[in-house]
Amino acid sequence: MTESPPRARSAAAGGLALSGESLAGLMGAVLEKGKPFRFEARGESMHPAIRDGDVVTVVPRGGQPPRAGDIVAFVHPETGGVRIHRIVGVEDGRYVLKGDNALGADPAVGRDGILGFVVAFERGGRRRPLGPAFLAAALARLSRSAWFTRLARRIRRTFSRPKGRS
Repeated sequence: MTESPPRARSAAAGGLALSGESLAGLMGAVLEKGKPFRFEARGESMHPAIRDGDVVTVVPRGGQPPRAGDIVAFVHPETGGVRIHRIVGVEDGRYVLKGDNALGADPAVGRDGILGFVVAFERGGRRRPLGPAFLAAALARLSRSAWFTRLARRIRRTFSRPKGRS
């Protein structure tokens, strides 16, 4: 499954597509000023928590250390683009990140690679909070295993089939 790069949207212009390093630079500059950054997420790697087309709100890291279960915006070390994934562990001072719907983890990143924390998202024009912290930590733990991700995908496919099909 290929993941589309995240895109920033400009409401006035009907849509301004930014990807890769451009989005990372813009997001980093806004967050460094202490302001939240909102953009339209693309891809299915964080399904069901965040879906393709949800508008995600990212806030600056501040002094708060990232921890397992947090959903963060980070600069992917290989592509230089922005990704939104969950922290599933910390190894040797580097963060292990993985999409809830992805089978494999991303390359580990240092704290400087994490741009900010995802605090909320909008779906269908309604603001929705992320779930409780304890649930996020449990999901982070479970999502480290490929069997759990495969099981979650199978359940999602079963319940998302159009009616009338078996």
